[in-house]
Amino acid sequence: MRRVSSLLLVPALALAAPTPKVLSPTGVVGRQIELFNAHYLEGFLALFAEELEVGEVPAGPTAPFGKAKLRDLYAERFKANPDLHASAEAQMVAGDFVIQKERIKGRMGKPPLEAVVIYQVKAGKILRMWSLND
Repeated sequence: MRRVSSLLLVPALALAAPTPKVLSPTGVVGRQIELFNAHYLEGFLALFAEELEVGEVPAGPTAPFGKAKLRDLYAERFKANPDLHASAEAQMVAGDFVIQKERIKGRMGKPPLEAVVIYQVKAGKILRMWSLND
């Protein structure tokens, strides 16, 4: 029984382990999906730049969004949607940019959402994030 309980701790320790100083852009985006799915707000937020910009394409240029606004948004989403889960269905990388087709399920009372998100990663942090809209 001792071995089984130690195996159960491995996933928890992996999530709690500090991330390396600078991950690749794909590593950062992949890690934020992992932490999103674990609903680990502080770890999730640590992957975003303080001066984060969020926008929609083709709505136009992004406006300052900031990590504080992101904290409020996701704290509420994680609380209201305990089964919230995201997965990357497809990915393309070009330098600092990671383009992903994502599927988000577990949104209370809403069907799964499919989205294309473009991330710009600099120095191990997500600096800009755009979603594509029809």
